[in-house]
Amino acid sequence: MTDQLRERLARLDPMRPEVATESEASQSSRQLLEDIMSTPPVEQPSTESTPQRNRWLLGVAAAAALVVAVGGAIALTGGNGEAPVAAGPPIELNAGVDDPMAMCIMFSVEELGRAQLAFEGTVTSVEGETLTLDVDTWYRGGDAAQVVIHAPSGMEALIGGIPFETGTQYLVTAYDGNVNYCGFTGESTPELKAAFEEAFAG
Repeated sequence: MTDQLRERLARLDPMRPEVATESEASQSSRQLLEDIMSTPPVEQPSTESTPQRNRWLLGVAAAAALVVAVGGAIALTGGNGEAPVAAGPPIELNAGVDDPMAMCIMFSVEELGRAQLAFEGTVTSVEGETLTLDVDTWYRGGDAAQVVIHAPSGMEALIGGIPFETGTQYLVTAYDGNVNYCGFTGESTPELKAAFEEAFAG
């Protein structure tokens, strides 16, 4: 070690000059140096990476929660904003009496929108006086998975002039527990479905 280097180290040494020091060649100095050199370094966690990692974990958790929420909403509503379909007990309606002398109200979207109950469903069975539909979409008035329509004897397969057939999809409205006819209930067509979506929007 040069005198110049010793002088520079002395200026940096906080120990006062009058304090006695031990020679680096002594046994205790060599042992201390050996202990220092053989001790593995201890890595300290970065103070910068921890908050970033926490923020990343929070972001992943929030994204997962959002996926679950959106997935649940789509599963309940079919992804189009209509009312959810639940697995509760079926709603029961009456087909009423098919009176050929009865006067029909002229069909309009405004009049259609006055229905208390409206849904789109697929006929799963026609048995005797009972007609069962699995609900595909609720527009108003319920959330049951099925609707059962009770028809008077002789009207089982032809309710209000509508031939309900197994496996076919229909748009149905009802008021006070009775199915509406005169064009307010019928096989699901693009035209009738567009009228339902307009009548029951929002």
